[in-house]
Amino acid sequence: MLPERLGRAVGLLAWLGGVTVGVLLASGSARSTQSLAAWVAFIVLADLIRVPSPSGGRISLIGGAGLIGVVLIENVPTLAAIFLLGLTLSRLLAALWSDDEADAEDVLRSMAGLGILILVEVADSWFTEQLRWEGQWEELTIILASGFAWFIADAFVRMLGAIGVGRSSIRYVWLLALEDWPIMVSLFASAGLFALAQPIISWWAVPVAAIPFAISYVSFTLLHGTKTTYGQMIRALSRLPEVAGLSPDGHAASSAMLASTMARSMGMHPDDVTRLEYATLLHDIGRITVEDVSEEPEPADLARWGAQIIRQAPYLAEVADHVEHHHAPYRRPGEGADPEVGMESRIIKVASAYDRAHRTLELSPLEALEVLHRRTAYDFDPAVVARLRAVLQRSGRLS
Repeated sequence: MLPERLGRAVGLLAWLGGVTVGVLLASGSARSTQSLAAWVAFIVLADLIRVPSPSGGRISLIGGAGLIGVVLIENVPTLAAIFLLGLTLSRLLAALWSDDEADAEDVLRSMAGLGILILVEVADSWFTEQLRWEGQWEELTIILASGFAWFIADAFVRMLGAIGVGRSSIRYVWLLALEDWPIMVSLFASAGLFALAQPIISWWAVPVAAIPFAISYVSFTLLHGTKTTYGQMIRALSRLPEVAGLSPDGHAASSAMLASTMARSMGMHPDDVTRLEYATLLHDIGRITVEDVSEEPEPADLARWGAQIIRQAPYLAEVADHVEHHHAPYRRPGEGADPEVGMESRIIKVASAYDRAHRTLELSPLEALEVLHRRTAYDFDPAVVARLRAVLQRSGRLS
C-alpha cells in the first residue's frame, strides 16, 4: 500500500511548481519566516479537515482559511504564496497517508477559490484607494463578498465537471452545489467572526469563533450520519422481497441506479432524485403481503399495498405516491398523458421493466430496450425510454 501512496505522491509533484512560485512570491514579503510558516500550517490544517456537506460530499475548511487571509493579509503576493504552499503540502500529505485517490476537481475548486479571493483583495485595494473606504464596514463587505464569490466559484467548477463527465445535467449539479449553502454560511460566518475579532482580542478570537463552528460541525456530522443510516435502512427493506424469493435478486438496487441516473441527467432537483431512488428501491415492497406465491397479483394491487406500507412513515409520503402510481400506463387510448402519473412514477416503471427484461428474461440490453420501445404507445413514456437509451449508450452497454 505504501508504494502506491508514494506513487500518487510522485504524481502530485507537479504541485511543486506551485511551491516554487509560492516561495518566489513569499520572498518579497515583509513578514517573518515564523509568521509565514504559521500561516502555511494553518492552510494545510484547514484543507485536511473535512466537513460532511448536505450534498453528500465533504467540504474542506480552506475557504474559511482563505477568507481570514484576505482580511488579515493585505499583500496579494503573500496571500497567493501562502495559499499555494499550504495547498501543495496538504495534497502531498493526503496522498501519502490517505487511501483515497487525488480528486482533480477538488483541487480545481480550491484554485478557483484562490483566484476569487485574490480578485476580491485586489478590488478591495482599489476601492480603498479610490473611495477612501476603511474600517469595519470595509472588512464586513470583504467577508460577505469573499464568501459569496467562493461559493459561486465552487458551484461553477462543479458544474463544469458535470459537462466533462456527462452523467448528470448541468442543472442537477448546480442545484446540488446550492444544497451546500448552510455549511458555507456557517464556515464563512465563523471565519469572518475570527477575522474581525483577532485584531481586537488577539488569539482569544480562536475560541470565540471556534465554538459556534464546532456546534455547526457536530450538527452537520450528525445530519450526515442520520441521512446515511436512513438510506441504509431503505436499502435493507428493499431486500425483503428478494430474500423471500418474490423478486429477482438485485432488482431493486439495479432499478434504483438506473432511475436515479436518468433523473440526474434530466436535471431533476436533488431532493426529488433522492425520493425517486427510495421509491424505486421500495417499488416491490408490496409483494411481501402476498400469501399465495403461486398466483401473480394485479400490478395495481401490489402498488397499492406497497404504498400503504410506505405511508406508515410520514416522511415517505411522496415516495408512497410514486410507488402507488408506478404501475399505471403514462396515457390511455384516446387520451393524453395521465397527470396523476408523475414523471417519477414513469421513470420507475421504465427502469423496473428494463431490469426485469434484462435480468429475468436474460435479454441483452439492446433487446430489453426494444421490448420497452414496442410499448411506448401507452405503457412507457417515450421520453423516459429515450433517456434510458442515452444512459445505456453513455455507459457503453449498447456498444
